[in-house]
Amino acid sequence: MQEYPTASPPSTPLTYRLPLEDEDEDEAPDHRPISQLWSTFMKKLPINVQWIQDNWTWSKVKPVLRCAVVAWLSLIFMLIASTEHILGQASFLILVAAFLDPPSDPFISCLERELLILFFSTLGWAWGTLGVFVANQARTNIVRDATTAQILTGQYVEAGPTVIVAVFIFFGTATLLYIKARQGPGPFLVSTVFGCICLDLNLTTAVLYPYPQYQSGRAVVLPLAFHAGLCLVLSAILFPSTITAQYTGTLVRVLDPLHDALLEHRRILQISPCSSGFAASVSKIGGLVNKSDGALTPSAAALHLLKHDIVWGRFAPTDIGGFQWWVRRLVTRANGMGIFFTLIEPTRERFPITPVPSRLSTPGHSRPGTPAPSRPTTPAPSRPASPVQSRPVTPGPSRPETPSPSHMRTVTTSGLRIETPEPRHATPMSDFAEVTLGSPRRSNRHDEGAPRRRKQPRSASRISFRHSLSRHLHLPAGGHQSDAAHDQHLHFSLLHLAHSLALTRVQTASSLETAVGVFESQRYLALEATRLRRPDSGETTEQFTQLLSESCDELLGGCAEAITGVKEWMAGVRRGRFGSKAKIDEERRRRLDDLIALRERLHEVVERFREERRHRVLDPYRSAFDPHHVGSPNGAVEPPPHRYLFHCFMYQYHVMEFGILLIGLLDEIIRLEHTYPKARLWTTRFPIHKMFSWSRWDPAENIEREDDEDPDVIQGIEPEWSQDLGFTSRRDPDALPPTNLFQQVMSLIHLGITGLSHGNAVFALKGALLTVILCIPSFLRSTAQFAYGQRFFWGIFMGQLTLARFRGDTTFGLVARIMSTFLGGVVGMVMWYTSAGSGLGNSYGLAAVCAVCYPVFFYGRLYWPGPPMTNAIFFVTAALVVGYSWQDTHFPFTFHYWGFDLAWRRFVLVTAGVTAAFIFSFLPPSTTLRKYQRKTLATTATELGTLYCSIVSFANTRGHQELDKGEIMQALAAIRMKLKRSLVLKTNVIYEFSLRGKWPADRYHKILDIQMQLAYLLSHLMSVVEHLEPAWSRAFLRRTRFIDSDFQGDVLAVISMISTSLRTGNPLPQITPCPLLDRFMAYTHGLNVIRQEADDDYGLPRTMTMDTLENEQYLCFSVGVTTAFGIIMRLDKLMVATKELVGEQYHIHGIGLPELATDADEKTPFMRPHKEA
Repeated sequence: MQEYPTASPPSTPLTYRLPLEDEDEDEAPDHRPISQLWSTFMKKLPINVQWIQDNWTWSKVKPVLRCAVVAWLSLIFMLIASTEHILGQASFLILVAAFLDPPSDPFISCLERELLILFFSTLGWAWGTLGVFVANQARTNIVRDATTAQILTGQYVEAGPTVIVAVFIFFGTATLLYIKARQGPGPFLVSTVFGCICLDLNLTTAVLYPYPQYQSGRAVVLPLAFHAGLCLVLSAILFPSTITAQYTGTLVRVLDPLHDALLEHRRILQISPCSSGFAASVSKIGGLVNKSDGALTPSAAALHLLKHDIVWGRFAPTDIGGFQWWVRRLVTRANGMGIFFTLIEPTRERFPITPVPSRLSTPGHSRPGTPAPSRPTTPAPSRPASPVQSRPVTPGPSRPETPSPSHMRTVTTSGLRIETPEPRHATPMSDFAEVTLGSPRRSNRHDEGAPRRRKQPRSASRISFRHSLSRHLHLPAGGHQSDAAHDQHLHFSLLHLAHSLALTRVQTASSLETAVGVFESQRYLALEATRLRRPDSGETTEQFTQLLSESCDELLGGCAEAITGVKEWMAGVRRGRFGSKAKIDEERRRRLDDLIALRERLHEVVERFREERRHRVLDPYRSAFDPHHVGSPNGAVEPPPHRYLFHCFMYQYHVMEFGILLIGLLDEIIRLEHTYPKARLWTTRFPIHKMFSWSRWDPAENIEREDDEDPDVIQGIEPEWSQDLGFTSRRDPDALPPTNLFQQVMSLIHLGITGLSHGNAVFALKGALLTVILCIPSFLRSTAQFAYGQRFFWGIFMGQLTLARFRGDTTFGLVARIMSTFLGGVVGMVMWYTSAGSGLGNSYGLAAVCAVCYPVFFYGRLYWPGPPMTNAIFFVTAALVVGYSWQDTHFPFTFHYWGFDLAWRRFVLVTAGVTAAFIFSFLPPSTTLRKYQRKTLATTATELGTLYCSIVSFANTRGHQELDKGEIMQALAAIRMKLKRSLVLKTNVIYEFSLRGKWPADRYHKILDIQMQLAYLLSHLMSVVEHLEPAWSRAFLRRTRFIDSDFQGDVLAVISMISTSLRTGNPLPQITPCPLLDRFMAYTHGLNVIRQEADDDYGLPRTMTMDTLENEQYLCFSVGVTTAFGIIMRLDKLMVATKELVGEQYHIHGIGLPELATDADEKTPFMRPHKEA
């Protein structure tokens, strides 16, 4: 049996680099001193080129070489005269397609994408052919022997056929753009682009001919067909890869940060929370977990085609796909481990206080110890629940027994004179401290460099054993008169502060806003003053952190070793398929023995933790509840408040679940090793028509980088789930449901007409109208010759594809396309003149130049972390300049330009097209990214409320009617993915310039961050209720008031108000059911499971004993209460954050605030305000 030492881990952390996909072990780079010098040099460059080194592995280079070979062979097809004639007038498209659609993915992905491209391009050709046929019926002058020169003059353009062609362009473009917007990011994006190109080229050319010309679309489809053939052949024979290999590689990238995070957890628990590096370590852990969570998106996208993979190996692709469930849960548990650091100082989260301007007379800004009215903590966008952004507070001297004038300061705000205690220590509420009603806390922690506070005499820190038990069991007991006096004075001062906040107006650089959230802020200040009697104790926190380290260090080490073993297995899952039978069997037995031994070691560690080590955190409570310690000399010390125990339970639960999940994952791996001893050919077992189906509900691999997305759709949530559980059924206020067939038909027609006003339909119609307007020069007899000769077609489809659903994306497209076209044209000219000099081009020189440049180009095309649009347009333009220059110099038609003449014409036409799209985006109906952000947050808020109800229902119906927990977990993961996606799209908001004022980006980010935290907390709550037995589940629901209809009515009303307000932009009422926390903690429990006065105890103990504390069900119960508290508090924070965005209405003067004291009666005692307004 292997022991994991509890000493600090080695100074050099364990690093293990796994080759991805089918990379060989001996091909890993050799890290020598010169590589370190190179890394230092790369970091000192003025631009970020770290991505070059990060992707410099053989597994990443192989797709680059494959794409470069495809592009170079495409060029060869153009250089050979016979194949050039076969490709036709648009032969350069084969080179453009190589950069726009590189074959960097496995064979099945390429097959899906290429078939879709051919389908939509031929669909555009077919629709255009139908339009040509119909237009020809209206033509009055049919001349079949007209020459090309006569046709291109535009003399045969007629009004009737041109109008018909314009109608076909409008509806064809609207359909393709609607599909592009509705399907969102995915394989349909590039396919619809080529469909639009084929449609535009076919129909804008057909108006010139005095007879039906059906072959124009062939010039587009044929080069794309050659490109598809090259991609499929090369992806199958040159460095072939599979979806399974790609998927296992993404799983390894998920597990790598988790391994590093576990090592960091072992280190951070062994240092003092008061040390200067504690917050930085917490931030590092959060970053690693967030990195792991971000890697889940590509793995989820790979699952779409994994069931269709064709592979030779021992394991079925569907079996490998089952690891997604395990890995996703591991990431969620890793996030739960980080919640512990949001509950303790100095990384504890604070509740936001209503902002007030920075004035000398404002008490909130005078000293660092007062409740800071600054904006609340906002974690990094990529990390949902970062606890380290909070600024640690430097405590001052210890509190005197009674407030004295020397420790008071007088502040005048808005005509009021307020006396408040001199700031000693920050006192905002912790995430769970409010549950510990009446639990006193000592504050004797000191930071480095801060003056050490004077400790109180030991006798003052002790009370009788009877008082200790009475406090924890909530029996009547005497209290400290000095503490009560101080708390009363602090309470009155905070209420004065709340009123001063209400009367203060916020002045910013651009606006004058009324303070919002005053009602909630003053309630939270009152709760803090009356429920938190003492600031947190640093010494107690250090004591429990040390006990937590002693109890969890061995398990953390075992989990880290298990993750290393799982990574090794996943990295080698595709190896050992070929070789002698004896060698393969020997390798399999060795690997199986190692996995079984690893599983047994981890199982022993987990069992030892569950039976012994996790009880270490109970040592401070044995003096109160252990009969062997009661009455002993050491047992007279007051046990710590129970919140410290609940915090440790939160960490222990997630660490324990992390280990149990790893055991289950190893069991699944061992099962696969036993089940599939021999390799075989695995083929798809699904119908062909389902093989390439794609739904807008499916997650895409590049979902965090693509443009255009529906704010009302959350990719990854099944539509049935959204319809059945998400939005309530809407009734038509103007008509009852149809009762006969005629009414049903009319209702469907009405729905179809009103559907045209939805976002995707409006965008499609607007884009189609823009396309028709841009085609006008090609439709007029006087300008048709010039438009065709100067390739106005480039401007048409560039403007057509630049227009996006949101104005910010269109403006970004303007900037990106102009810049990329200019730079790409320069690079293309350099390549052309390097190969051709002053001549008309040399096939050998051009082939040699491209052979050198293409590997570099595709390395940037695949791995440059910039915007995908800028990336693609840059390389496509460079390829177009080279390809078109060769075509016009060797196979000229009507466009005789190359090199510089070609590049600048391309730049002018692209600029004209994107500028037209930019101007057109301002015309109504115009949709902005600002509105997209609000609607997305409204959609996610609604789904979070739905999932909250589902989880509570799951806990309330255990053993009767259980819901599908898998769908709940999948929906929560999809919401987190959607929020991350909206965070990426927010970057383009800066392109939506507004004369009304600056966009409140911080307020939107605050709402997004709180929703992300809620999504994680709901995942943790679901995990807890899964493990609670029915009796404990009922006790949990009663303690948290989750089965209290009055309380749940308030919770659901808050969620509904937030969602509706975000969707409509309407202000919220000034007085709402918030703060929900006030109702949540209406009853006190302490360590007890059941209140003494409760009618039913569900068979659970009413009196606290050590056996109850050591019960694993009690641990789950405590974690559930802590998690529920976090959810309720974040709903309160979400309400305040939404009010900051949309404002308040329905003011009632004098409601919700205490009466104010004047100078004449400032000694008159104040009445505490009622809970209800």
